Order: sequence, then structure tokens, then C-alpha cells
Amino acid sequence: MRGNWLAIAFVASVASFATAQTAGRITGTVLNEDGQVVNDATVCTSVASGNSTSIKCNIFTDNGGQFQIDKLRLGSYGLFAINEAEGYSIQNQNPGQKVALTTENPSQNVTVRLRPGGAVLIGTVRNKISGEPVKAVSVQYLDVDGKASGSSPFSANDGEFHVALPPQCDLVIVVSAKGYKGWVYTDPSNPSRPVLRLAAGDRKTVDVELEPSGER
Repeated sequence: MRGNWLAIAFVASVASFATAQTAGRITGTVLNEDGQVVNDATVCTSVASGNSTSIKCNIFTDNGGQFQIDKLRLGSYGLFAINEAEGYSIQNQNPGQKVALTTENPSQNVTVRLRPGGAVLIGTVRNKISGEPVKAVSVQYLDVDGKASGSSPFSANDGEFHVALPPQCDLVIVVSAKGYKGWVYTDPSNPSRPVLRLAAGDRKTVDVELEPSGER
């Protein structure tokens, strides 16, 4: 009988420890650069571990710009918000502000202010032969000077995409999809230099036609 009670006590202790480790909560409001609430932002948390950092972006603000993240482990987090369609990306918002969850203060309420955003590349992607939208598109960019690089954090399953780009950089833009040849942005006025350079706040729209590669 004593052995059973010890086993029950051990299980209860483990459960209590696990609960304590995931008892944190962060709530708050996201504001833009003008101090207005943002009701269509994605809130992200980052956790540093050694030389690596893991980022999770899966919480959305409501109509009042508010958000709530539950079941967090106690510890330190970087907190920021993104909106690729408006030029606010992981690249220009990370690491955000530091938030600490402790046993004394397991819940924190914070105000997240968006930092200055970048430019936005807007595009539609279609099959060059059939004209049908191309699904699962990847958009990547690389600064020719090696100062910046990145890719779209999502696949444009409807043939459309919005990607935030770093401003004042000469970027090579590559659009690709499985079963198609890659597409590289080329300025018709200067085809010998296939780069795109935008200022902060600029928006560039492109119509991309991908040619089937014949591979599946």
C-alpha cells in the first residue's frame, strides 16, 4: 500500500512540476508606428537557447488589437508582431521587447509597438501556358551586397503573395514552385541588372508567369 501511495505522490509531483513550467501567460495590445491599434497582426515569441533562437508566430490580434498567449513555460521571451502585407516582417521586427515570466509574475500584460517596416512586393503567379494560378509558391530575396536575405514565411496557395522586403537594398528576387522553372525579377528598363530596389513604404506589384519544367 505504501508503494502505491509513493507512486501516486510521485505522479502528482510530476504533474505539479509540469503545470508550473507551463503556467505563464502574455497578454497585450499591438500598436502601429502612429500609436493606433492593429487588428490584423501576427504576434510572435522568440526563445534563445545557446547560439540558436526559435520563433513561433501563431497568435493573431483581435478587432481591438489585443492578443493572449497561454501555456507558456516560465522564462524570458522576445515579443514582437508582424504583418507581411504592410511591410512588417520578422526581419525588421525581431527580436522585439523582452518579457520575463517568473514564479512571482507568471502573467505579463504588454504593449507591442511596431518598428519601422520595409517595402512590400505584391504579386500574382500563374502558369505561363494555361494561365491558371500556381499554388505553393516560394518567394526568396537576396541582397547582392550580402546585407540581407530572406523568404516568404508562407506559401501563396491562391497564386498571390505579399512579401516584406528590406528597403534601400539591391535585391535579387526569385519566385519558384514545384514542377516549374524559377522566375527572376528583371527591370525592363535595365535587363542587364536583374535587381529590385525599393524605399521604405514602397509597394511594387509584379505579374509572374512560371513555365512548367516538365518534372513532377
